[in-house]
Amino acid sequence: MIKRSPKTAILVAVLGMFSSPAFASISFGPWSWQLLNKQNTRPLSAITAIPLPLKGSFKGRLKAVVMIINHGENREGILLRYALSADIYSEADPQKYHGWTIPFAVDERRVPILKSGQSLPVVFDVTDSVKDYFRGLALEGWNPEKIKIEVMIEPRQGEDSALKTTESILNVVLTRFGLETKK
Repeated sequence: MIKRSPKTAILVAVLGMFSSPAFASISFGPWSWQLLNKQNTRPLSAITAIPLPLKGSFKGRLKAVVMIINHGENREGILLRYALSADIYSEADPQKYHGWTIPFAVDERRVPILKSGQSLPVVFDVTDSVKDYFRGLALEGWNPEKIKIEVMIEPRQGEDSALKTTESILNVVLTRFGLETKK
């Protein structure tokens, strides 16, 4: 039997408090993408690609959804900053001119309160930014192959210094009369 001094027991208890969930922070959970149409009366389901008509614009509302999870105490006023970028290619030479753009949209989203132990889906409606960007690309002879959203929890003074970021990528499928086309 190992004998421990009272000082050791207090030290172990104090260190245990700092590794407890009360001192942990917010983390990101899984991502999903949704395309909502006015005609769609079915429950929402995740999509893995967005259908984009040639030289056209997709129909409906495009939303990216990420779960945030609070492992610690109640938090108020959480600021999430996000950026959208695209993997694009030239219609004239898809193999030669291809790559990720710098962000074409940057914005933020606030979560008023996240209670201890709570998981909350945060929805980013990216429809207008993505439609405008895709329209401009098409006019210049470029097509999107993927879009990416990157999200960061704005750090606060006195909190964990590690930046918390996450990202999700959605494929874009060009369609002609409802049929998938290859580039």
